[in-house]
Amino acid sequence: MAATVQNNFRVRHSFGKIDRIIEIPNLIDIQKKSYEKFLQANVPPHERQDVGLQGVFRSVFPIRDFNGTSELVFVGYTLERPKY
Repeated sequence: MAATVQNNFRVRHSFGKIDRIIEIPNLIDIQKKSYEKFLQANVPPHERQDVGLQGVFRSVFPIRDFNGTSELVFVGYTLERPKY
């Protein structure tokens, strides 16, 4: 049983007034920084590291067909301003 029963009443513990042990991080800021690191949008294409989106493209490409007659090569990517 989760709590002891005394005189038909459950003993309830309130954790609503616990002192703050550490400062709560800004989770939105952490997520935005992670996304910027993933995209590397502000880094020139020739200076991008092989992490994030650049790393994914580099790991997948080049793509060759089974006959060996054609090959799809990754050159780079650019991100434009959002329309809205």
